[in-house]
Amino acid sequence: MAIIKLELSSSDNDKLMTLCEKDVLFTAAKSLTQTAQKAQEQIQQHLHSTFVLRKPNFEKSIKVRPATKETLQASVYTMAGFATLQQTGGRRIAKTGRLAIPQYDDLREIKAVRKTNQPESFLMNLKSGGLVIARRKNKDIEILYHIKNVALVPKRLQMLEIGTETAQKEFPRIFSKNLQ
Repeated sequence: MAIIKLELSSSDNDKLMTLCEKDVLFTAAKSLTQTAQKAQEQIQQHLHSTFVLRKPNFEKSIKVRPATKETLQASVYTMAGFATLQQTGGRRIAKTGRLAIPQYDDLREIKAVRKTNQPESFLMNLKSGGLVIARRKNKDIEILYHIKNVALVPKRLQMLEIGTETAQKEFPRIFSKNLQ
């Protein structure tokens, strides 16, 4: 084992600390950005398990704002207008007309092959005064949607929770790897 003793003048010491600080800031910014990218992947995987994505636009709208040496803050965000209510949960009020509230649990439940002599769906008034969208299924009538002015939206998106959990798990490992 070798022992090296290094003595620096105060100006050299300041220069060395400045160089080290720049490297550490760069490493921290890089690690924060990579952690945010990992969180983005986790959120996109969660979307596939929670939502029925008819178009890939929402998955592509989950973006990462990279960290810089000056800010040292990376973020995962989306500009999708409906995402806020999906993240927090709450009441959705119809601005014009009414909302169609699904009766089914999964969109895949109502997908069916349409026969040429069978109408796809129709509006129907209920005895209770409600309005529904229904379809004929053999001799029965199947209710697809309830028409209402207000809908309760459950909290399903969980971007904040997934991002926080991923950052706590991954950042120390990524920072350590980048520092080496």
